[in-house]
Amino acid sequence: MNGNHRRPSRRQAAAQVLAGTARSLREHWAQASFSLLAAFAIWFVVQDVENPRVSVTFPEEGQPASIVVTAENAGPYIVRESHSVRVIAEGRADDLAALAPSDFDARVDVRGMQPGVEEFRQVRVTSRRPGIRVLQVIPSQVRITLVEPATREVPVTLRRSGQLPAGFREDEAGTSVEPAVVTISGLPERVQAVQSVDLDVNLSGVKDQSYVVTGELVARSATGTVETVAISPPRATATIRIVQAFVQRSVPVLVDLTGAPAAGYRVASITIDPPAVNISGERAVVNELNAVTAEKVDVTGARTELRLVRNLVTIPNVSLDRRTVTITIRFEPLESAASLLVAPELQNLPAGLARDPARPLTVEVRVSGPADLVSALRPSDIKAVVTLTGATAGTAAYPVTVTGPSGLKLQAPSTVTVTLIQVLP
Repeated sequence: MNGNHRRPSRRQAAAQVLAGTARSLREHWAQASFSLLAAFAIWFVVQDVENPRVSVTFPEEGQPASIVVTAENAGPYIVRESHSVRVIAEGRADDLAALAPSDFDARVDVRGMQPGVEEFRQVRVTSRRPGIRVLQVIPSQVRITLVEPATREVPVTLRRSGQLPAGFREDEAGTSVEPAVVTISGLPERVQAVQSVDLDVNLSGVKDQSYVVTGELVARSATGTVETVAISPPRATATIRIVQAFVQRSVPVLVDLTGAPAAGYRVASITIDPPAVNISGERAVVNELNAVTAEKVDVTGARTELRLVRNLVTIPNVSLDRRTVTITIRFEPLESAASLLVAPELQNLPAGLARDPARPLTVEVRVSGPADLVSALRPSDIKAVVTLTGATAGTAAYPVTVTGPSGLKLQAPSTVTVTLIQVLP
């Protein structure tokens, strides 16, 4: 072996490989280009067969249009109406099968419009997804009216839900919300309808001494319906102070009734579910409480069963393990009683006999039942029948049957004394 022969370095070897590769590409570039083009052609053919380009209507006919149209260049004004459209879109079948309204951006340019003047404006829809093209917008135009927005300042309120764990309560004096006041704007009728701007807070299981929650603000009407208005700022942060109560015990629930049932009726029973609730708070306060009270129930004119859900009346510095109870009130007719003297009818009187007119014959009937039925009762409503089958002249006791209106209880002697005399034919 020649001692003067040296092996090439790594850098020299790499240079030789690159040079050989470049020489091969120069010599065979036509074949390489043809192979690449052929591969692309085959891929496009496969795509067209297995996943062809098609057009669809979205949302399809029969479903409500759901691509929301946004107005642009409105300046200080807002659009009175809200509009949604559908589109005819083209794309690969697999892509079109998974369309959503958020895949499209629908806009209408309202530049130059005057407030209160209605105009038709063209809707422009573009696709947010590559490979999908919008062919047609349905409808292509929408009717637009600009109005001047109304604004109001509204305090932020906390809309609480859920219950704190047993033994904990909220110290309202230590609760704050930032910002305390926000500005709402929008259609005048919507702004006017807003009763409160709420930050929804769920207190379930919260034990933090200082519980901080940040969230979106929601504008609601007096009935709790969410109103569509702009809120500035749109978010708020509440800091709620939670303190641990010192005493927990169970106390009964009471309910106050107002008004009077319908005439002739009275309250038969009151059932409260649950009949007792757990309260917790400072020892001095809790130990003084013997019961909690539900909201008053008006029973004016009632005669059938009432089943109501009522809030429990809140007590300062005391937490309840629930906010509502179910109250069931049953009513029943008032009972009344009266005694009537009824002249009985003689039945099956034998021939040749007659009742002795010198001896008056009456049956005392005691009537009981609903007061309205008893008060309306007349003697003629009660019928007494004395059966004289087999009777003979003289004085004897005979069976008597008493009947009257349904719904009443009748009490009368089982027999009555009758004196019969002979009569000449």
